[in-house]
Amino acid sequence: MQIDATGLATFSNGIDVSSGFLTVGDYSELTISSGAVTASDSFHNIDTESDAASDDLDTINGGSDGSILYLTAHSASRTVVAIDGTGNLRLAGNFSLDHSTDVLTLIKSGSNWFEVCRSDNAS
Repeated sequence: MQIDATGLATFSNGIDVSSGFLTVGDYSELTISSGAVTASDSFHNIDTESDAASDDLDTINGGSDGSILYLTAHSASRTVVAIDGTGNLRLAGNFSLDHSTDVLTLIKSGSNWFEVCRSDNAS
């Protein structure tokens, strides 16, 4: 952690605190492979395997207890369907990320990712 003359605290991996806001980085793309992705940050946009029109996401690897994860669709022309209860996702039912402004927020506990909230913003 570094604190500059203005009081901005900067941590590793793009995490910073400024004027009361915590910023934890930018979205990076993950592509589904056999229904799974491996999260490496708190923000990811998810794409379908081989750019298929639709693909199911049922398992998210990575993270640790208490990790918070924000997912969006990589492309409005492809639909990622987060599947409840098949792999390690515990959701309030399946959720289709079919627009880049849709957001699914998860928290990890044990080996499972639990839904905190969803926002269906497709236009």
